[in-house]
Amino acid sequence: MGAIEALTSGTMAGPWEWVKSKIPAGTLVFDAHAHIGVDVDGRAMTAAGMKARMDATNVHKAIVFPLNDPNARDDYSGPNDAIWAAHEEYAGSFVPFFRLNPHEDYEMEFGRCIERGFRGLKLHPVSQQFELDDGRFVRLLEMAAEAGLPVLVHAGFGMQRIVEPLLPTIERLPHLRLILGHSAMVELLAATRAFKDHPNVLFETSVVKSKDLFVLFSTLEASRICYGSDIPYGDLPSTLHATLSAADAAGLSEEELAGVLSNNIRRWFP
Repeated sequence: MGAIEALTSGTMAGPWEWVKSKIPAGTLVFDAHAHIGVDVDGRAMTAAGMKARMDATNVHKAIVFPLNDPNARDDYSGPNDAIWAAHEEYAGSFVPFFRLNPHEDYEMEFGRCIERGFRGLKLHPVSQQFELDDGRFVRLLEMAAEAGLPVLVHAGFGMQRIVEPLLPTIERLPHLRLILGHSAMVELLAATRAFKDHPNVLFETSVVKSKDLFVLFSTLEASRICYGSDIPYGDLPSTLHATLSAADAAGLSEEELAGVLSNNIRRWFP
């Protein structure tokens, strides 16, 4: 039995049927956080594997970007090329984000990816060992804002400082479209308060505990939240269940649920 079947059949059939019943009719689920490639920790996901998981769970579209590839060149051009190839192979299913290392020369690869048509940028402070007030990272945010490019930044496991180093840049770049991966889980409540009046900052739900997602849904406008799976670290059935359970407990309407599962992030990618 495959991974998806194990999470949607047998003893898991009931929870999966509940998930399907809670997704508002007509909602085209959009996963805002997924990886394709290989990671230094041994995790991997192919484009075909990602697409098969989406098809099995009726997920319509996903933002995809490289893992922390052990074979990446300094500029991440190889893994970025793999993401673009996946985007071309499965047209309409993947929204391609490229990845960079702020410690390396990144301007040429940034320009190449913009010219090629990538739709966003992924940055990972833990894997690439930088702080959110590092000048090289801030410069990348400035470049992304100038190019009108959304940025997804890891703000989950392993993070120590999120709100305090990031807030000055957010205030200075109000047009920057930023996705906080994992909803800034280590400072979730502080982040919802600090970024409440910054509508271009979205909170993404992947691998966040249901109790923390309940806090998120109870303290922040639902229009500021988007669903993510974090494949291959998360999976679609379990992360959908956690998100929908927390949203249900917080009393979100069907319209708000449709926003979280699709419309809130989809408006950035018409």
